[in-house]
Amino acid sequence: LSPQLHAQAIAAAEGVYRAVSAVAARAHGDHEERARYGLHPEVHELAAASHAAGDTASLVRVDLLLGDDGVFRACEVNADCPGGHNEAYGLPRLAEAAGFGDGFDATCVVPAALQRLGELAGEGAVALIYATAYAEDLQVCALLRRMLLRKGVPAVLAPPTALRFRDGALRIGTQAVSALYRYFPTEYMEGQQNLRDIVRAVAARRVRTLSSFAQIYPQSKLAFARAWSLQGSLCLSDAKAVARHMPATFLYGDVDRKELLSARADWVLKRALGRVGDEVFVGQLVDEEDWPALFEQVALRCTQGEVWLAQRFVPQRRIETPFGARLVTLGVYLLDGRFVGYFARLTTESHVSHDALCLPVFVGGQERHS
Repeated sequence: LSPQLHAQAIAAAEGVYRAVSAVAARAHGDHEERARYGLHPEVHELAAASHAAGDTASLVRVDLLLGDDGVFRACEVNADCPGGHNEAYGLPRLAEAAGFGDGFDATCVVPAALQRLGELAGEGAVALIYATAYAEDLQVCALLRRMLLRKGVPAVLAPPTALRFRDGALRIGTQAVSALYRYFPTEYMEGQQNLRDIVRAVAARRVRTLSSFAQIYPQSKLAFARAWSLQGSLCLSDAKAVARHMPATFLYGDVDRKELLSARADWVLKRALGRVGDEVFVGQLVDEEDWPALFEQVALRCTQGEVWLAQRFVPQRRIETPFGARLVTLGVYLLDGRFVGYFARLTTESHVSHDALCLPVFVGGQERHS
């Protein structure tokens, strides 16, 4: 990245997240607003417990697209449990070990997250909660655990169902924990038999979380639609961030069906809580004959309680790479709202999934710093 694009990316990510957070925070005090998110009551309960207890720590990743006009625009915010830690930590070091010496590595997300977890844990232990069915989840948590132990912070790996509130503490077996790092989505926790124990521990301030359960609202892409529709009620800086760095985003049902059908290439349909590129449908990449059938499926799922959005397509600027011209999705990590690094992915088309190529990010033209 040039220093200019680096500065623009930070401003775009921090500005969009600040605006989205401001809008999402309205769900805590407004039942009608909260109901818009279509979440299970137990998910709302977790979020309410964190909010009431002042459990506000956040580690998020804002995914930016470089528009063909040279402006970064955020397509989504991963606020609940963003990934990419292994790549963000390891790839710059591999590149430097291989001889790359231009620019500096601006990414410190893993050390910064470790520092924050240590602060949250105090004298206690950190529980790293992951989905046992996915090796990628274990890799992220195993990396953090190893590095926490090196710093002298007790840390234990566990599935989300292992947590129990006993004798005034949240425990995994007999081990009391005072901080939770979650690499497990909040919405997946509904129905857990131990959910009441987690709520009690958070509400009693016996455990702190990263990210806070309250981040489920900015995690939902509905917050983008709400930010877009509520621009007039935002402070000036937040309204400017939305207008400049956020594509127009609407509830699926609020966009005229004829407009969506006739202008397929101008729209992207996405589920509010879709993850890793799943359930994101880029109009330009969907066959014309399949587009109307997709509408029927989305409409059906909306009647079943799911929340879907229609977002304006962002025409992207291609960048030259050794693999040919590619599109970049620049993930910007924010810890408690402040920049702590990058997670970049290259693709041949305007859709990012597990097939994307992950690359380290360096900022050129400046002196190296720590």
